Amino acid sequence: MSTGTTFAALRWRIMRHGPHDERGFGLVAGLVAAAGVITVAGLANAGVLHPSWLVVAVSLVGALWLLGPILLPGSPPVLDPMWFRTLPSPPRRIARDMAVSEPIGAGTVVTLVALISLVVVAAPAGAVAVAVAVVAALAQLHFLLWLGRCAAAGVTRLLRSPVEMWLAAAQMSVLLAVSFAGWVPVAAFVLPDLGAGGTEVVVPSTGAVPAGAEAVLLALPTGWGMAAVHAAVSSGSVLAVAAPVAGLVVGGFVLRELWVTLTAYALRTPPARMRSNITAGRRARGDVAGRGGPVGAVVDREVATWFRDPHRMLGLGHAWMTPVLMVGLVVPTSWSWAAPFVGVMAAVLCAMVAVNTYSLDGTALWQLLTVPGAIRADVHGRQLAWLVLFGLPVVLGTIALWLLTASPLGAVAFGMTLAATGAAAGAAPLFSALMPTPGADARDRVSTADAAGNPAGGQWTILTAVIAVALVPAVGLGAAGVTGWAAHLVAGAAVGAAALLVLPRITRRYLERSGQALLAALAAGDLTRLRTARATAS
Repeated sequence: MSTGTTFAALRWRIMRHGPHDERGFGLVAGLVAAAGVITVAGLANAGVLHPSWLVVAVSLVGALWLLGPILLPGSPPVLDPMWFRTLPSPPRRIARDMAVSEPIGAGTVVTLVALISLVVVAAPAGAVAVAVAVVAALAQLHFLLWLGRCAAAGVTRLLRSPVEMWLAAAQMSVLLAVSFAGWVPVAAFVLPDLGAGGTEVVVPSTGAVPAGAEAVLLALPTGWGMAAVHAAVSSGSVLAVAAPVAGLVVGGFVLRELWVTLTAYALRTPPARMRSNITAGRRARGDVAGRGGPVGAVVDREVATWFRDPHRMLGLGHAWMTPVLMVGLVVPTSWSWAAPFVGVMAAVLCAMVAVNTYSLDGTALWQLLTVPGAIRADVHGRQLAWLVLFGLPVVLGTIALWLLTASPLGAVAFGMTLAATGAAAGAAPLFSALMPTPGADARDRVSTADAAGNPAGGQWTILTAVIAVALVPAVGLGAAGVTGWAAHLVAGAAVGAAALLVLPRITRRYLERSGQALLAALAAGDLTRLRTARATAS
Protein backbone atom coordinates (compact mmCIF):
# COMPACT_ATOMS: atom_id res chain seq x y z
CA MET A 1 0.00 0.00 0.00
CA SER A 2 1.43 3.39 -1.00
CA THR A 3 1.81 6.22 1.50
CA GLY A 4 -0.89 8.24 -0.29
CA THR A 5 -3.34 5.34 0.02
CA THR A 6 -2.44 5.06 3.69
CA PHE A 7 -3.26 8.74 4.23
CA ALA A 8 -6.58 8.28 2.40
CA ALA A 9 -7.46 5.26 4.54
CA LEU A 10 -6.54 7.15 7.71
CA ARG A 11 -8.69 10.12 6.72
CA TRP A 12 -11.65 7.87 5.98
CA ARG A 13 -11.32 6.06 9.33
CA ILE A 14 -11.16 9.36 11.22
CA MET A 15 -14.26 10.61 9.43
CA ARG A 16 -16.13 7.37 10.13
CA HIS A 17 -15.18 6.84 13.76
CA GLY A 18 -14.26 10.30 15.05
CA PRO A 19 -16.63 13.07 16.21
CA HIS A 20 -18.80 13.84 13.19
CA ASP A 21 -21.75 15.90 14.44
CA GLU A 22 -20.64 19.04 12.60
CA ARG A 23 -19.74 17.06 9.48
CA GLY A 24 -23.12 15.33 9.47
CA PHE A 25 -24.93 18.64 9.87
CA GLY A 26 -22.91 20.14 7.03
CA LEU A 27 -23.53 17.15 4.79
CA VAL A 28 -27.30 17.23 5.30
CA ALA A 29 -27.56 21.02 4.91
CA GLY A 30 -25.25 20.93 1.89
CA LEU A 31 -27.24 18.20 0.16
CA VAL A 32 -30.42 20.22 0.65
CA ALA A 33 -28.73 23.22 -0.96
CA ALA A 34 -27.36 21.02 -3.77
CA ALA A 35 -30.86 19.69 -4.40
CA GLY A 36 -31.95 23.31 -4.71
CA VAL A 37 -29.33 23.91 -7.43
CA ILE A 38 -30.55 20.85 -9.34
CA THR A 39 -34.13 22.15 -8.98
CA VAL A 40 -33.06 25.47 -10.50
CA ALA A 41 -31.62 23.54 -13.46
CA GLY A 42 -34.89 21.64 -13.90
CA LEU A 43 -36.93 24.84 -13.76
CA ALA A 44 -34.60 26.41 -16.32
CA ASN A 45 -35.14 23.45 -18.67
CA ALA A 46 -38.90 23.76 -18.23
CA GLY A 47 -38.80 27.48 -19.07
CA VAL A 48 -40.13 28.50 -15.66
CA LEU A 49 -36.85 30.18 -14.69
CA HIS A 50 -34.28 31.94 -16.85
CA PRO A 51 -31.08 29.85 -17.29
CA SER A 52 -28.96 32.75 -16.05
CA TRP A 53 -30.11 32.01 -12.50
CA LEU A 54 -28.44 28.62 -12.69
CA VAL A 55 -25.18 30.42 -13.47
CA VAL A 56 -25.65 32.38 -10.26
CA ALA A 57 -26.43 29.22 -8.25
CA VAL A 58 -23.40 27.30 -9.55
CA SER A 59 -21.15 30.33 -8.99
CA LEU A 60 -22.34 30.57 -5.38
CA VAL A 61 -21.44 26.91 -4.83
CA GLY A 62 -17.96 27.66 -6.11
CA ALA A 63 -17.63 30.83 -4.03
CA LEU A 64 -18.36 28.87 -0.85
CA TRP A 65 -15.17 26.86 -1.35
CA LEU A 66 -13.21 30.11 -1.18
CA LEU A 67 -15.24 31.86 1.52
CA GLY A 68 -15.75 28.89 3.86
CA PRO A 69 -12.16 28.69 5.15
CA ILE A 70 -12.11 32.49 5.56
CA LEU A 71 -15.34 32.57 7.56
CA LEU A 72 -14.30 29.62 9.78
CA PRO A 73 -10.58 30.10 10.49
CA GLY A 74 -8.85 27.73 12.87
CA SER A 75 -11.16 24.81 12.10
CA PRO A 76 -9.05 21.70 12.56
CA PRO A 77 -8.32 19.75 9.36
CA VAL A 78 -9.16 16.06 9.32
CA LEU A 79 -5.47 15.32 8.79
CA ASP A 80 -3.28 17.98 10.38
CA PRO A 81 0.12 18.23 8.64
CA MET A 82 1.73 18.83 12.04
CA TRP A 83 1.03 15.19 12.94
CA PHE A 84 3.41 13.99 10.25
CA ARG A 85 6.30 16.41 10.70
CA THR A 86 8.63 13.72 11.99
CA LEU A 87 8.07 11.19 9.19
CA PRO A 88 11.34 10.12 7.53
CA SER A 89 10.49 11.75 4.20
CA PRO A 90 11.05 15.19 2.67
CA PRO A 91 8.22 17.63 3.50
CA ARG A 92 7.23 18.01 -0.14
CA ARG A 93 6.92 14.23 -0.51
CA ILE A 94 4.73 14.06 2.61
CA ALA A 95 2.54 16.87 1.24
CA ARG A 96 2.13 15.09 -2.11
CA ASP A 97 1.13 11.89 -0.34
CA MET A 98 -1.37 13.79 1.80
CA ALA A 99 -2.89 15.34 -1.33
CA VAL A 100 -4.28 11.91 -2.25
CA SER A 101 -6.58 12.03 0.79
CA GLU A 102 -7.82 15.61 0.41
CA PRO A 103 -10.76 14.88 -1.94
CA ILE A 104 -12.37 12.72 0.78
CA GLY A 105 -14.92 14.92 2.53
CA ALA A 106 -18.51 16.06 2.82
CA GLY A 107 -17.83 19.17 0.71
CA THR A 108 -16.75 17.03 -2.23
CA VAL A 109 -19.97 15.02 -2.10
CA VAL A 110 -22.17 18.11 -1.82
CA THR A 111 -20.43 19.89 -4.69
CA LEU A 112 -20.56 16.82 -6.91
CA VAL A 113 -24.32 16.57 -6.33
CA ALA A 114 -24.78 20.27 -7.07
CA LEU A 115 -22.79 19.99 -10.30
CA ILE A 116 -25.22 17.32 -11.55
CA SER A 117 -27.20 20.41 -12.53
CA LEU A 118 -24.81 20.79 -15.49
CA VAL A 119 -25.87 17.36 -16.74
CA VAL A 120 -29.54 18.25 -16.24
CA VAL A 121 -29.13 21.36 -18.41
CA ALA A 122 -27.25 19.42 -21.11
CA ALA A 123 -29.64 16.44 -21.22
CA PRO A 124 -32.11 17.90 -23.79
CA ALA A 125 -29.23 18.61 -26.21
CA GLY A 126 -28.16 14.98 -26.65
CA ALA A 127 -25.43 12.54 -25.66
CA VAL A 128 -22.50 14.72 -26.77
CA ALA A 129 -23.65 17.63 -24.61
CA VAL A 130 -24.17 15.28 -21.67
CA ALA A 131 -20.64 13.90 -22.08
CA VAL A 132 -19.28 17.46 -22.12
CA ALA A 133 -21.32 18.26 -19.00
CA VAL A 134 -19.93 15.24 -17.13
CA VAL A 135 -16.34 16.17 -17.99
CA ALA A 136 -16.99 19.84 -17.15
CA ALA A 137 -18.55 18.92 -13.79
CA LEU A 138 -15.58 16.75 -12.82
CA ALA A 139 -13.12 19.43 -13.94
CA GLN A 140 -15.06 22.07 -11.99
CA LEU A 141 -15.04 19.87 -8.89
CA HIS A 142 -11.28 19.31 -9.25
CA PHE A 143 -10.67 23.07 -9.46
CA LEU A 144 -12.96 23.99 -6.56
CA LEU A 145 -11.51 21.30 -4.29
CA TRP A 146 -8.00 22.66 -4.58
CA LEU A 147 -9.20 26.26 -4.50
CA GLY A 148 -10.75 25.54 -1.11
CA ARG A 149 -7.71 23.67 0.16
CA CYS A 150 -5.40 26.53 -0.87
CA ALA A 151 -7.71 29.06 0.81
CA ALA A 152 -7.64 27.05 4.05
CA ALA A 153 -3.85 26.70 3.95
CA GLY A 154 -3.44 30.39 3.14
CA VAL A 155 -5.69 31.50 6.00
CA THR A 156 -3.81 29.23 8.40
CA ARG A 157 -0.56 30.83 7.30
CA LEU A 158 -2.06 34.32 7.59
CA LEU A 159 -3.13 33.80 11.20
CA ARG A 160 0.34 33.15 12.57
CA SER A 161 1.15 36.72 13.66
CA PRO A 162 -0.86 39.45 15.44
CA VAL A 163 -0.77 41.95 12.55
CA GLU A 164 -1.78 39.37 9.98
CA MET A 165 -4.49 38.16 12.37
CA TRP A 166 -6.12 41.60 12.46
CA LEU A 167 -5.89 41.87 8.68
CA ALA A 168 -7.60 38.50 8.43
CA ALA A 169 -10.21 39.63 10.96
CA ALA A 170 -10.95 42.66 8.79
CA GLN A 171 -11.52 40.63 5.64
CA MET A 172 -13.59 38.07 7.55
CA SER A 173 -15.71 40.88 8.98
CA VAL A 174 -16.39 42.16 5.47
CA LEU A 175 -17.62 38.72 4.45
CA LEU A 176 -19.73 38.38 7.59
CA ALA A 177 -21.27 41.82 7.04
CA VAL A 178 -22.18 40.88 3.47
CA SER A 179 -23.59 37.56 4.69
CA PHE A 180 -25.78 39.23 7.31
CA ALA A 181 -26.78 42.45 5.53
CA GLY A 182 -25.81 42.03 1.88
CA TRP A 183 -29.46 41.35 0.99
CA VAL A 184 -30.61 44.75 2.28
CA PRO A 185 -29.57 46.81 -0.79
CA VAL A 186 -31.38 44.29 -3.00
CA ALA A 187 -34.50 44.41 -0.82
CA ALA A 188 -34.32 48.22 -0.77
CA PHE A 189 -34.32 48.20 -4.58
CA VAL A 190 -37.31 45.86 -4.76
CA LEU A 191 -39.32 47.59 -1.98
CA PRO A 192 -37.98 51.16 -1.87
CA ASP A 193 -40.94 52.68 0.02
CA LEU A 194 -41.39 50.02 2.69
CA GLY A 195 -40.18 52.35 5.44
CA ALA A 196 -43.04 54.75 4.67
CA GLY A 197 -45.60 51.96 4.56
CA GLY A 198 -45.50 51.47 0.79
CA THR A 199 -45.63 47.91 -0.50
CA GLU A 200 -45.18 48.57 -4.20
CA VAL A 201 -42.70 46.08 -5.64
CA VAL A 202 -40.19 47.21 -8.24
CA VAL A 203 -39.69 44.26 -10.57
CA PRO A 204 -36.81 44.22 -13.08
CA SER A 205 -37.89 44.49 -16.70
CA THR A 206 -36.83 40.89 -17.40
CA GLY A 207 -36.76 37.75 -15.34
CA ALA A 208 -33.09 37.22 -16.11
CA VAL A 209 -29.90 38.19 -14.36
CA PRO A 210 -28.43 41.30 -16.04
CA ALA A 211 -26.40 40.25 -19.06
CA GLY A 212 -23.27 41.96 -17.78
CA ALA A 213 -23.43 40.16 -14.43
CA GLU A 214 -23.97 36.81 -16.13
CA ALA A 215 -21.01 37.43 -18.44
CA VAL A 216 -18.79 38.22 -15.46
CA LEU A 217 -19.86 35.04 -13.63
CA LEU A 218 -19.19 32.91 -16.71
CA ALA A 219 -15.79 34.55 -17.13
CA LEU A 220 -14.75 33.65 -13.57
CA PRO A 221 -13.24 30.17 -12.97
CA THR A 222 -16.27 29.23 -10.85
CA GLY A 223 -18.40 29.56 -14.00
CA TRP A 224 -16.15 27.90 -16.56
CA GLY A 225 -17.91 24.54 -16.28
CA MET A 226 -21.22 26.20 -17.04
CA ALA A 227 -19.62 28.15 -19.90
CA ALA A 228 -18.47 24.87 -21.50
CA VAL A 229 -21.96 23.39 -21.17
CA HIS A 230 -23.53 26.51 -22.69
CA ALA A 231 -21.17 26.22 -25.65
CA ALA A 232 -21.98 22.52 -26.09
CA VAL A 233 -25.74 23.05 -25.87
CA SER A 234 -25.68 25.94 -28.36
CA SER A 235 -23.45 24.00 -30.81
CA GLY A 236 -20.49 26.28 -30.23
CA SER A 237 -17.01 25.70 -31.56
CA VAL A 238 -14.71 23.01 -30.20
CA LEU A 239 -12.47 25.73 -28.80
CA ALA A 240 -15.38 27.33 -26.93
CA VAL A 241 -16.15 23.97 -25.33
CA ALA A 242 -12.61 22.78 -24.65
CA ALA A 243 -11.01 26.01 -23.45
CA PRO A 244 -13.01 26.37 -20.18
CA VAL A 245 -12.59 22.68 -19.35
CA ALA A 246 -8.85 22.82 -20.04
CA GLY A 247 -8.61 25.96 -17.92
CA LEU A 248 -10.26 24.17 -15.00
CA VAL A 249 -7.99 21.15 -15.30
CA VAL A 250 -4.82 23.22 -15.56
CA GLY A 251 -5.96 25.61 -12.84
CA GLY A 252 -6.77 22.68 -10.56
CA PHE A 253 -3.31 21.18 -10.98
CA VAL A 254 -1.70 24.59 -10.37
CA LEU A 255 -3.71 25.04 -7.18
CA ARG A 256 -2.82 21.51 -6.13
CA GLU A 257 0.88 22.29 -6.52
CA LEU A 258 0.35 25.51 -4.56
CA TRP A 259 -1.31 23.53 -1.76
CA VAL A 260 1.57 21.05 -1.76
CA THR A 261 4.00 23.97 -1.48
CA LEU A 262 2.08 25.60 1.39
CA THR A 263 1.74 22.30 3.23
CA ALA A 264 5.43 21.49 2.77
CA TYR A 265 6.26 24.95 4.12
CA ALA A 266 4.04 24.27 7.15
CA LEU A 267 5.84 20.96 7.72
CA ARG A 268 9.19 22.78 7.76
CA THR A 269 7.98 25.64 9.97
CA PRO A 270 8.23 25.31 13.76
CA PRO A 271 5.04 25.85 15.80
CA ALA A 272 3.78 29.43 15.83
CA ARG A 273 4.84 31.66 18.69
CA MET A 274 3.08 34.99 19.02
CA ARG A 275 4.71 37.74 21.07
CA SER A 276 2.92 38.18 24.37
CA ASN A 277 1.00 41.41 24.89
CA ILE A 278 1.03 40.98 28.68
CA THR A 279 3.26 43.34 30.69
CA ALA A 280 4.14 42.31 34.23
CA GLY A 281 3.94 45.04 36.84
CA ARG A 282 6.34 45.59 39.68
CA ARG A 283 3.82 44.33 42.18
CA ALA A 284 1.43 41.45 41.88
CA ARG A 285 -2.12 42.57 42.50
CA GLY A 286 -3.50 40.86 45.55
CA ASP A 287 -6.83 42.64 45.80
CA VAL A 288 -8.54 41.06 42.78
CA ALA A 289 -10.89 38.88 44.80
CA GLY A 290 -11.55 41.68 47.28
CA ARG A 291 -12.60 44.17 44.64
CA GLY A 292 -15.95 42.90 43.48
CA GLY A 293 -15.49 39.51 45.09
CA PRO A 294 -15.18 36.27 43.11
CA VAL A 295 -17.49 37.51 40.35
CA GLY A 296 -15.39 40.64 39.92
CA ALA A 297 -12.25 38.50 39.70
CA VAL A 298 -13.84 36.42 36.94
CA VAL A 299 -14.84 39.59 35.07
CA ASP A 300 -11.26 40.87 35.24
CA ARG A 301 -9.95 37.51 34.05
CA GLU A 302 -12.47 37.28 31.20
CA VAL A 303 -11.82 40.81 29.93
CA ALA A 304 -8.07 40.14 29.97
CA THR A 305 -8.55 36.79 28.23
CA TRP A 306 -10.58 38.35 25.41
CA PHE A 307 -7.55 40.52 24.64
CA ARG A 308 -5.02 37.74 25.23
CA ASP A 309 -6.28 34.51 23.68
CA PRO A 310 -5.67 34.63 19.90
CA HIS A 311 -9.00 33.01 19.00
CA ARG A 312 -10.96 35.23 21.35
CA MET A 313 -9.18 38.30 19.94
CA LEU A 314 -10.23 37.23 16.46
CA GLY A 315 -13.84 36.92 17.62
CA LEU A 316 -13.59 40.28 19.35
CA GLY A 317 -12.48 41.88 16.10
CA HIS A 318 -15.41 40.30 14.24
CA ALA A 319 -17.92 41.39 16.85
CA TRP A 320 -16.76 45.01 16.80
CA MET A 321 -16.04 45.49 13.10
CA THR A 322 -18.88 43.56 11.46
CA PRO A 323 -21.80 45.66 12.81
CA VAL A 324 -20.08 48.84 11.66
CA LEU A 325 -19.73 47.42 8.16
CA MET A 326 -23.36 46.27 8.25
CA VAL A 327 -24.46 49.81 9.06
CA GLY A 328 -22.42 50.97 6.05
CA LEU A 329 -24.44 48.60 3.85
CA VAL A 330 -27.84 49.64 5.23
CA VAL A 331 -27.68 53.41 5.78
CA PRO A 332 -26.96 54.51 2.17
CA THR A 333 -30.08 52.71 0.90
CA SER A 334 -33.75 53.66 1.09
CA TRP A 335 -33.93 51.23 3.99
CA SER A 336 -31.94 53.47 6.34
CA TRP A 337 -34.87 53.12 8.74
CA ALA A 338 -33.74 49.50 9.25
CA ALA A 339 -30.32 50.52 10.64
CA PRO A 340 -31.37 50.13 14.33
CA PHE A 341 -32.15 46.47 13.63
CA VAL A 342 -28.41 45.96 13.12
CA GLY A 343 -28.31 45.92 16.93
CA VAL A 344 -30.21 42.62 16.95
CA MET A 345 -27.78 41.02 14.52
CA ALA A 346 -24.84 42.51 16.43
CA ALA A 347 -26.07 40.80 19.62
CA VAL A 348 -26.46 37.56 17.67
CA LEU A 349 -22.93 37.82 16.26
CA CYS A 350 -21.47 38.60 19.70
CA ALA A 351 -23.22 35.50 21.06
CA MET A 352 -21.76 33.42 18.22
CA VAL A 353 -18.17 34.49 18.92
CA ALA A 354 -18.60 33.63 22.63
CA VAL A 355 -20.27 30.25 22.17
CA ASN A 356 -17.14 28.14 22.64
CA THR A 357 -15.30 29.80 25.52
CA TYR A 358 -15.21 26.76 27.83
CA SER A 359 -13.56 24.72 25.07
CA LEU A 360 -11.10 27.54 24.42
CA ASP A 361 -10.18 27.57 28.12
CA GLY A 362 -9.72 23.79 27.97
CA THR A 363 -8.42 21.95 31.00
CA ALA A 364 -8.46 25.13 33.11
CA LEU A 365 -11.98 23.95 33.91
CA TRP A 366 -10.49 21.88 36.75
CA GLN A 367 -10.18 25.05 38.83
CA LEU A 368 -13.95 25.56 38.81
CA LEU A 369 -14.63 21.98 39.82
CA THR A 370 -12.24 21.98 42.78
CA VAL A 371 -13.05 25.35 44.38
CA PRO A 372 -16.34 25.62 46.29
CA GLY A 373 -18.62 28.26 44.82
CA ALA A 374 -16.38 28.83 41.81
CA ILE A 375 -18.94 27.63 39.26
CA ARG A 376 -21.49 30.24 40.29
CA ALA A 377 -18.91 33.03 40.19
CA ASP A 378 -17.57 31.84 36.86
CA VAL A 379 -20.96 31.69 35.11
CA HIS A 380 -22.06 35.10 36.37
CA GLY A 381 -18.61 36.60 35.73
CA ARG A 382 -18.59 35.41 32.11
CA GLN A 383 -22.07 36.82 31.65
CA LEU A 384 -21.12 40.20 33.14
CA ALA A 385 -17.89 40.38 31.12
CA TRP A 386 -19.87 39.69 27.94
CA LEU A 387 -22.25 42.53 28.82
CA VAL A 388 -19.33 44.91 29.36
CA LEU A 389 -17.46 43.99 26.16
CA PHE A 390 -20.41 43.41 23.84
CA GLY A 391 -23.80 44.14 25.39
CA LEU A 392 -23.17 47.75 26.36
CA PRO A 393 -21.75 48.76 22.93
CA VAL A 394 -24.65 46.99 21.18
CA VAL A 395 -27.32 48.78 23.24
CA LEU A 396 -25.65 52.20 22.98
CA GLY A 397 -25.07 51.74 19.25
CA THR A 398 -28.73 50.87 18.72
CA ILE A 399 -29.84 54.01 20.55
CA ALA A 400 -27.45 56.10 18.44
CA LEU A 401 -28.76 54.61 15.18
CA TRP A 402 -32.36 55.16 16.32
CA LEU A 403 -31.67 58.83 16.98
CA LEU A 404 -29.59 59.41 13.84
CA THR A 405 -32.01 57.76 11.42
CA ALA A 406 -35.23 58.80 13.20
CA SER A 407 -36.53 55.37 12.26
CA PRO A 408 -40.29 54.88 12.79
CA LEU A 409 -39.47 51.32 13.89
CA GLY A 410 -36.65 52.36 16.19
CA ALA A 411 -38.61 51.42 19.33
CA VAL A 412 -39.33 47.96 17.93
CA ALA A 413 -35.67 47.47 17.06
CA PHE A 414 -34.55 48.70 20.49
CA GLY A 415 -36.92 46.34 22.31
CA MET A 416 -35.74 43.43 20.20
CA THR A 417 -32.11 44.40 20.83
CA LEU A 418 -32.65 44.44 24.60
CA ALA A 419 -34.20 40.97 24.45
CA ALA A 420 -31.45 39.66 22.15
CA THR A 421 -28.71 41.12 24.36
CA GLY A 422 -30.06 39.46 27.49
CA ALA A 423 -30.56 36.15 25.70
CA ALA A 424 -27.07 36.26 24.19
CA ALA A 425 -25.38 37.05 27.52
CA GLY A 426 -27.20 34.19 29.23
CA ALA A 427 -27.04 31.66 26.41
CA ALA A 428 -23.37 32.00 25.42
CA PRO A 429 -21.99 30.23 28.55
CA LEU A 430 -24.83 27.69 28.42
CA PHE A 431 -24.23 26.62 24.82
CA SER A 432 -20.48 26.75 25.43
CA ALA A 433 -20.96 24.04 28.07
CA LEU A 434 -23.68 22.09 26.22
CA MET A 435 -22.01 22.03 22.76
CA PRO A 436 -18.24 22.08 23.32
CA THR A 437 -15.85 21.61 20.41
CA PRO A 438 -12.39 21.00 21.88
CA GLY A 439 -9.21 21.73 19.99
CA ALA A 440 -5.69 22.39 21.19
CA ASP A 441 -5.63 23.11 24.92
CA ALA A 442 -5.31 26.74 25.98
CA ARG A 443 -1.81 26.21 27.41
CA ASP A 444 -0.63 24.83 24.04
CA ARG A 445 -2.44 27.32 21.77
CA VAL A 446 -0.48 30.45 20.95
CA SER A 447 -2.00 31.63 17.65
CA THR A 448 -5.16 31.37 15.64
CA ALA A 449 -3.32 28.95 13.39
CA ASP A 450 -3.66 26.38 16.19
CA ALA A 451 -6.82 24.28 16.02
CA ALA A 452 -9.47 25.42 18.49
CA GLY A 453 -12.43 23.29 17.43
CA ASN A 454 -15.19 24.03 14.95
CA PRO A 455 -18.11 25.67 16.82
CA ALA A 456 -20.30 26.02 13.72
CA GLY A 457 -23.07 23.85 15.16
CA GLY A 458 -23.22 25.82 18.40
CA GLN A 459 -23.05 29.10 16.49
CA TRP A 460 -25.99 28.25 14.25
CA THR A 461 -27.94 26.99 17.25
CA ILE A 462 -27.40 30.12 19.32
CA LEU A 463 -28.13 32.30 16.27
CA THR A 464 -31.53 30.65 15.95
CA ALA A 465 -32.22 30.80 19.69
CA VAL A 466 -31.28 34.48 20.14
CA ILE A 467 -33.27 35.59 17.09
CA ALA A 468 -36.27 33.64 18.37
CA VAL A 469 -36.05 35.37 21.77
CA ALA A 470 -35.58 38.77 20.08
CA LEU A 471 -38.85 38.28 18.22
CA VAL A 472 -40.83 37.60 21.41
CA PRO A 473 -41.49 41.25 22.47
CA ALA A 474 -42.23 42.46 18.92
CA VAL A 475 -44.53 39.56 18.06
CA GLY A 476 -46.20 39.56 21.48
CA LEU A 477 -46.98 43.27 21.45
CA GLY A 478 -48.10 43.09 17.82
CA ALA A 479 -50.48 40.25 18.60
CA ALA A 480 -51.86 42.17 21.59
CA GLY A 481 -52.26 45.34 19.53
CA VAL A 482 -50.04 47.33 21.90
CA THR A 483 -47.97 50.17 20.44
CA GLY A 484 -45.67 52.87 21.74
CA TRP A 485 -41.98 53.06 22.42
CA ALA A 486 -42.39 52.56 26.17
CA ALA A 487 -44.19 49.26 25.69
CA HIS A 488 -41.42 47.92 23.44
CA LEU A 489 -38.74 49.09 25.85
CA VAL A 490 -40.44 47.46 28.84
CA ALA A 491 -41.21 44.22 26.98
CA GLY A 492 -37.69 43.93 25.57
CA ALA A 493 -36.11 44.67 28.93
CA ALA A 494 -38.38 42.12 30.64
CA VAL A 495 -37.53 39.35 28.16
CA GLY A 496 -33.81 40.13 28.36
CA ALA A 497 -33.85 40.24 32.15
CA ALA A 498 -35.70 36.93 32.31
CA ALA A 499 -33.03 35.32 30.13
CA LEU A 500 -30.30 36.79 32.33
CA LEU A 501 -31.93 35.31 35.43
CA VAL A 502 -32.96 31.88 34.16
CA LEU A 503 -30.21 30.75 31.78
CA PRO A 504 -27.25 31.14 34.21
CA ARG A 505 -29.01 28.85 36.70
CA ILE A 506 -29.36 26.17 34.02
CA THR A 507 -25.67 26.58 33.16
CA ARG A 508 -24.60 26.26 36.79
CA ARG A 509 -26.64 23.12 37.34
CA TYR A 510 -25.29 21.55 34.17
CA LEU A 511 -21.67 22.26 35.10
CA GLU A 512 -22.21 20.92 38.62
CA ARG A 513 -23.71 17.72 37.20
CA SER A 514 -21.56 17.17 34.10
CA GLY A 515 -18.43 19.19 34.82
CA GLN A 516 -16.22 16.15 35.44
CA ALA A 517 -17.24 14.55 32.14
CA LEU A 518 -16.77 17.85 30.32
CA LEU A 519 -13.27 18.20 31.78
CA ALA A 520 -12.39 14.65 30.71
CA ALA A 521 -13.67 15.37 27.19
CA LEU A 522 -11.67 18.60 26.93
CA ALA A 523 -8.53 16.95 28.29
CA ALA A 524 -8.77 14.06 25.83
CA GLY A 525 -10.20 16.09 22.95
CA ASP A 526 -12.84 13.38 22.68
CA LEU A 527 -16.50 14.31 23.02
CA THR A 528 -17.56 10.66 23.19
CA ARG A 529 -16.64 10.74 26.89
CA LEU A 530 -19.16 13.51 27.46
CA ARG A 531 -21.84 11.72 25.45
CA THR A 532 -21.22 8.49 27.36
CA ALA A 533 -21.57 10.32 30.66
CA ARG A 534 -24.81 11.93 29.51
CA ALA A 535 -26.21 8.58 28.41
CA THR A 536 -25.26 6.99 31.74
CA ALA A 537 -26.87 9.85 33.69
CA SER A 538 -30.09 9.61 31.69
